[in-house]
Amino acid sequence: MKVHTIKHLLFIPIVVLLNSCAQPSAKNGDAVQKDSLTKGAALLPVKKMQDDLSILWAAIKEMHPAYGMYSPTDSLNKVYQTVNASLDRPLSENDYITHIYPLLCSLGCGHTQLHHSAGYKPSGIKTPHLPFEVLVSKHRVWITTHKTALLNTGDEILSVNNIPAGTLVNNGYNLYAGDGYNETFKELFLSEYDGFEDVFNSFYHWQPPYKIALRTKQGDLKTISLDTATTKLQPTPKAPDPYANWIEAKGTDYLPLRFLKNSSTAWFQVKSYQYNDTNIYKVAFKQIHDKGVKNLIIDLRHNTGGDIRIASKVLSYLADKPYHILGDIWARIPNPSVNHFEKYFDTARTASFIAGFNPGKKEGAHYHIDVKPTFGNLLGTLPLNKTDHYAGNLYVLIDGATFSAGAHTAISIKTQCKKAIFIGRETLGGAEGCSGGTIQHLTLPNTGVVVDFPWMRFVSVAENSPLGHGIMPDYTVEYSPEDVVNKRDLDLEKALSLIKQVKAER
Repeated sequence: MKVHTIKHLLFIPIVVLLNSCAQPSAKNGDAVQKDSLTKGAALLPVKKMQDDLSILWAAIKEMHPAYGMYSPTDSLNKVYQTVNASLDRPLSENDYITHIYPLLCSLGCGHTQLHHSAGYKPSGIKTPHLPFEVLVSKHRVWITTHKTALLNTGDEILSVNNIPAGTLVNNGYNLYAGDGYNETFKELFLSEYDGFEDVFNSFYHWQPPYKIALRTKQGDLKTISLDTATTKLQPTPKAPDPYANWIEAKGTDYLPLRFLKNSSTAWFQVKSYQYNDTNIYKVAFKQIHDKGVKNLIIDLRHNTGGDIRIASKVLSYLADKPYHILGDIWARIPNPSVNHFEKYFDTARTASFIAGFNPGKKEGAHYHIDVKPTFGNLLGTLPLNKTDHYAGNLYVLIDGATFSAGAHTAISIKTQCKKAIFIGRETLGGAEGCSGGTIQHLTLPNTGVVVDFPWMRFVSVAENSPLGHGIMPDYTVEYSPEDVVNKRDLDLEKALSLIKQVKAER
């Protein structure tokens, strides 16, 4: 399994899950061990794997902020027992990670992910690459780009090797954890991050040729045998330039700011937060102000987070009045740095927590966490930027990879910019907040597998948000396979159509 690196940490100083994250069965366990892809890989002893799983489970029960939040604790325990029982024979490290993920999926925390051990070496077996990409939506799968004449854009995959497409999707949902009950990220993961290929290689360990049953765009049913080793590959057609009608501003570096030709409309891509972003914000919003922009599109799609303090600066240009970026911070134990698993956690990250946070008083079932002044004013009222504050029409683009501090930005805008209109798809980051803050590294001592493990709960400023779901758009946009291949930006097109509609109504 490729362990995907997606920069989504909320802050690092210096699906209903029980259904969509299917519990491993004996059949599933067989699927991830039989195949030749495991040959040559070092195998982990059963006792070491079970002991490490026990340590992880004990740590989750003691202090993980999401424990019992989205799935009842007795249901989580059943998943743990099922996962533990599936570790009944030596496994490769890759397969061990695949076995554990259903427990993390049931936990419902997108910040809790698994990474290979420090000394991990792949088996050396070459994993096949699929000569096509897919669009996954609502548990169905369509072909988008392809490099073989055996497939066409818009073909729907009905089954592979006699496994229904819906089952493939469900098993793919097991391969990466997300927040709450969210499915839009799981769809995006399978569609854009080679997740569908991981289902072939990591869950089933299939080797080509693949028997693929399809329904064509014309409604015809057919079955093909696809051998990636012998199929003649074709180049992917070049898509038209999506920025032809836009003029890119100068001085905004990796955060593109574009102005629509012959218009008072701007489009600003606010990507995952980096420390130089605040300087770029100054340049961008000055140009927005100087050009008299009346319609601003803030693009938070694929903003997977970063430093929440940087995220808060975006609001200073957009909020209706002095604002908040967080509603609360809490932990499940009095002092997260004092726990029964200290020796397994990264000491440098523990030191960062101690430098930035103070354990507070118990409030209900949780313990409030205070932020030290050196780390900024995360819980207080923050001032507006008076020089280049924007007060015009605001459109915000979101999707299934808007996560962590990116999602906090989205919900803060939605709550504190009353004119903002949201377009796209439900965010991965929960509207009520997420488990984040200091993202610890818990190294399991027997296998060396590393677990991203948040210590705190960062509560959003949302008002009456639905538990376990992200920020919902005012206008949901769905893509077709042809849209993906042609690189159409339907979210942006929708924003421009709404702007045009407002002008027409004046």
